[in-house]
Amino acid sequence: MQLPASSSAAGAPAPAGPLKDPAALPGPRGLPLIGSLHRWDASRAHLLLEQWAREYGQIYRVKLGPLPIVVISEPDAMMSVLRERPHDFRRHFAVRPIFREMGIDGLFSAEGDDWRRQRPLVMRALDPAHLRQFFPVIVTATERLQARWLAAAAAGAPVDVRADLTRYTVDVTCSLAFGTDVTTLSREEADPLQHHLDTIFTGIARRINAIWPTWRWLRTPTDRRIDRSLAAAGKAVHGFIDNTRAVMQRQPELRKAPRNLLQALLAANEDARLSDDELHGNVMTLLLAGEDTTANTIAWALHLLSLNPDVLKAARTEAIEALSAENPNSTGGTRMVALRDFDSTRELPLIEGIVLESLRLKPVAPLNMFTAIRDTQLMGTRIPARTLVCILKRPPATSESFFPRANDFQPQRWLAGAAAASGAGSQSAQAQAGISGGGRRAFMPFGGGPRFCPGRYLALLEAKMVLTTTLAAFELQATSDPVSELMGMTMQPQGLRMMLKLHKPATERAPTGLA
Repeated sequence: MQLPASSSAAGAPAPAGPLKDPAALPGPRGLPLIGSLHRWDASRAHLLLEQWAREYGQIYRVKLGPLPIVVISEPDAMMSVLRERPHDFRRHFAVRPIFREMGIDGLFSAEGDDWRRQRPLVMRALDPAHLRQFFPVIVTATERLQARWLAAAAAGAPVDVRADLTRYTVDVTCSLAFGTDVTTLSREEADPLQHHLDTIFTGIARRINAIWPTWRWLRTPTDRRIDRSLAAAGKAVHGFIDNTRAVMQRQPELRKAPRNLLQALLAANEDARLSDDELHGNVMTLLLAGEDTTANTIAWALHLLSLNPDVLKAARTEAIEALSAENPNSTGGTRMVALRDFDSTRELPLIEGIVLESLRLKPVAPLNMFTAIRDTQLMGTRIPARTLVCILKRPPATSESFFPRANDFQPQRWLAGAAAASGAGSQSAQAQAGISGGGRRAFMPFGGGPRFCPGRYLALLEAKMVLTTTLAAFELQATSDPVSELMGMTMQPQGLRMMLKLHKPATERAPTGLA
């Protein structure tokens, strides 16, 4: 059988010699029937796969129970997989059936024509023009987060960083997407919707990582909790949709000037290109994706800053200068407020570099799993249809071949080429910033190809807003608790708690060098 020419690695000719069989690839030796399943731990899946990549190279094979998986960490081959969607590869074959049975089938899980039809609508609702319009919502949530952390600093209480940032992203998403202010940051107890989203997110990861779909035959107490949370979140989402439709019927001018993302989505969907189930699925996707990925990215950034005081000091200077430019009468500390000018968020090169560097070292999506939908090839290896292919994002992003001092936290490497994450910037600019010519293709935090993450602008905007406000107001001190990487649907910091102390600006500090 002749394999499609498009399936060779990006920019590389198809190999002249015979293709290797995937069974001949190196990889960990497994046991009969179960393969390497006895060594598998879903909560550490990325670490184990990265360890095997160091042992067996940029392409290897591992068998988990009945599932053989080809794992790659070579940038051109990884981008080939991402670019050749949906023709040669689609998401893990279990994703869409699981999302459908959970009632959350939206753009994330859609494939083929369903994806092509939904993509423009969701992209339009999340483009920079709409984010500019909805920017005051992010300002309000950022100020509430600062108020919550000011109270913790005054009480001398450690902050559960990820938990508070999850509240922040839920507040932003609900206000931005539905015009509903859930104010979780102002409560002691989390909003019930946040609890249900956490349960659903954990449930998705559990089911996708399962070797056998036991929940379809036997409902455990955990499965029943997931069902209850799906029902509760689904009821809330249907309420958001019905209320928004009623408001837009009373105020038809909102079709041309929507005030939230759901209004923008409904306005773009006037010709009913989405079914009610698809609309519901996309609203659930916005809630779930907006909550976890952004919160984890900001949490990792704060953790890395707490370990690198020189970078933190320089970033604080940039944050204070940006806030002071908007608030000439402000001198820092408790008087610092969130940025209120959308354009100011584009003038934070070091803080943007901190976000990118955090994504490089601590990618919240360190691996992606795909299914080959037809016979193809990667790195001189035959990939039969239905083969699972896993791409590992961190190994190339932490390779000395692409990033000098690759394991060091150096946000300044992005200063001359911060646009590299979106595919912009010249190789010479990247080289000046400490990134080799291949760094751009080795770094793919938001994916690549036609399914580049539509929420990347919102994620970067939220991260820059929180970092600017937090660095200007607080000193960061990590507690003695160990911080580890925990893998679910995304990679989150486990055990990350911080002590926040009010930052006293230089103008308020006591003179030094005096008797």
